[in-house]
Amino acid sequence: MQTEIIWNLHDHCKSQCTYCPTRFWGGETPHHISEYLEITQKIIDHYTLLGRKINWTFNGGEPLDMFDFPMLLKLCKENDGTISLNSNGGRMWLDWWAIEPHVDNLNLTYHYWQKPALIKFILDTFKNKDKHVNINVPIRPDYFEEDMQRALDVETNHEITVGKSVLYNEADTAAGMFPYTSKQLAIMSGVEFIEPAIITEVEKEEEIKKIEVIPLVIEQKHFETTTFKERFEEKLAANLGYTGMLCNSGIEYLSISHGGWATGSNCNNRPLGNIWDVNFLLPNESHTCTMMHCISPRDQQITKFKST
Repeated sequence: MQTEIIWNLHDHCKSQCTYCPTRFWGGETPHHISEYLEITQKIIDHYTLLGRKINWTFNGGEPLDMFDFPMLLKLCKENDGTISLNSNGGRMWLDWWAIEPHVDNLNLTYHYWQKPALIKFILDTFKNKDKHVNINVPIRPDYFEEDMQRALDVETNHEITVGKSVLYNEADTAAGMFPYTSKQLAIMSGVEFIEPAIITEVEKEEEIKKIEVIPLVIEQKHFETTTFKERFEEKLAANLGYTGMLCNSGIEYLSISHGGWATGSNCNNRPLGNIWDVNFLLPNESHTCTMMHCISPRDQQITKFKST
């Protein structure tokens, strides 16, 4: 049996990308590595007693900006953990010699400030070990050609599909996209355009039709033509609830925020306290759901069942 743990280790990042909200990088220096190791061992011991192995996903801030981070990965891996890492790649080649042996899946974000040579080194290192890598390039609408070219260069040089990430205000889909044109969204979605010297009205209409059906374009238009209340009500209508049923939140899934707050589900129907509290305890049993709607796709995957 598997337990998935999503751990946002801290809210500290030295890179401070222009499109990244301060809540992700403006925090204090992370706790000492000894404190992380202590709580990690506590988590491992708990789920081991429940007969469960852990699939770890580590986010930041930026995990590599935490001193001795590889020690944490090593502890998880030595206890039969499967490890996914979300990272911007950092700035030092040496980091990856210590990190790669303990990481099973890498989600790499290639930002505008990153050195191409380091990205190449990371991709080659994981490819040589036959390990899985997802790579995404955040696409800024005001630097569209530059960012798209960086993504295309990686695809050409490494024969790997590169995600072209849409940027959202405050990094929140509920706040809407950055000001992309419809054509930019279509290009990011893989639509190719041939620019004739002279475009006829028929060709122009065909281009418009081709753009209008792109999911990102539909999403942008829907955001612009609806209110937050309307969009929220649509989510409620599309998702039923499991009120009164038992939910394995905290058993199959655990989320830890940048500040250390733990919850068994994204709906936070089962808040568990702060991991840095000496009295912090993890659950041993299922929890009775009191939510009217289960909106989070991840929460919907958690096992629900009726009590006997």
